[in-house]
Amino acid sequence: MLLPQVVRPLRPKLARGLAQQLTIPPRSNPVISYGPAGRSAVTGHVATVFGCTGFLGRYLVSKLAKAGTQVIVPFRDEDEKRHLKVMGDLGQVVPLMWDIRDPDTIAECVRHSDVVYNLVGREYETKNYTFEDVNVTAAQLIAEVSMAHSVSNFIQ
Repeated sequence: MLLPQVVRPLRPKLARGLAQQLTIPPRSNPVISYGPAGRSAVTGHVATVFGCTGFLGRYLVSKLAKAGTQVIVPFRDEDEKRHLKVMGDLGQVVPLMWDIRDPDTIAECVRHSDVVYNLVGREYETKNYTFEDVNVTAAQLIAEVSMAHSVSNFIQ
């Protein structure tokens, strides 16, 4: 004869802690945080930070990686991305080459992202990029590609 098992409700403190670890992105399965707190934490979220090699971007990448988010860091120059790899655990900071005028490389960067940050900007023109190329056209292209790939949050 089988005895019915008594199901005990979770303690309120434990239930509150589990609710904080559970996140349900709009287009996928629930994501549960695990691992130790700090640099080796894993939240299951993926963020793309355009402009990550700039002044504000490097600090944002550091904060996101420390919180356990996998961060995709698009870069244009090979030497600029080196300091970003050490900000997270192994495989947590993923560098990808991109071109500001190529929608395919932008799509590759935002393909798996839950959130996209656009921090691209210049206060001076270069021989390759004008103010309008960087601050208007590129921002519009990143926003359009992010919308086409159903990115839930776009922050500019």
